[in-house]
Amino acid sequence: MGSLLAAKPLVARQMNNFLRGVWDNTYGLLVDDGQLAIGAIVALAITWLIAQSSESLRDNVGWLLVAMVIALVIANTYRAGRNARRKLTR
Repeated sequence: MGSLLAAKPLVARQMNNFLRGVWDNTYGLLVDDGQLAIGAIVALAITWLIAQSSESLRDNVGWLLVAMVIALVIANTYRAGRNARRKLTR
């Protein structure tokens, strides 16, 4: 009977760790990827404004959009790496 009582806190801790992992991953997806999506929309708006304002820049504004989205992806990957490293050192 003593081993069953000792097993309950272990199961509770494992379940708590599992739920915390689910929460951390869900929150990370919403926050990190949400920021990436918002950044992409802002980049699209900036390129649209530039294309509307200047006829001479209209042909090259697509490259500006590509560069901004690539910068957003690199920044998001860097931030995700730092967050993962911080979580591993806890």
